[in-house]
Amino acid sequence: MGMSLGSALLERAQEWIRQEIHKTEALRDISEIETSPNEGELTSVSWILDGGNFMAQVVLWDTGEFEEDLANSETGQVQTRSGRLTSPDDLESCLATARDWVLQDL
Repeated sequence: MGMSLGSALLERAQEWIRQEIHKTEALRDISEIETSPNEGELTSVSWILDGGNFMAQVVLWDTGEFEEDLANSETGQVQTRSGRLTSPDDLESCLATARDWVLQDL
């Protein structure tokens, strides 16, 4: 069974993102977090990173599903991956992949 933790998953993701932004100054100006509330509960969180040549977006849903887009604006290359998170490590790995992709050019 996937990580169907509802809004707890999304709250954990937001906390991880906030910590990374706090630790890594380069992320502060290029990060945007969007949430999609539904009747007072979060249903999705998006982390958008616009680092210039390297951009990333991760969308996480309360069902444990995710979509990750990594783009290189110089080459036009876009990598998209989607699936279901099965553990807290999966969540952190997904977010770290987006972070590392964008930071390679900063």
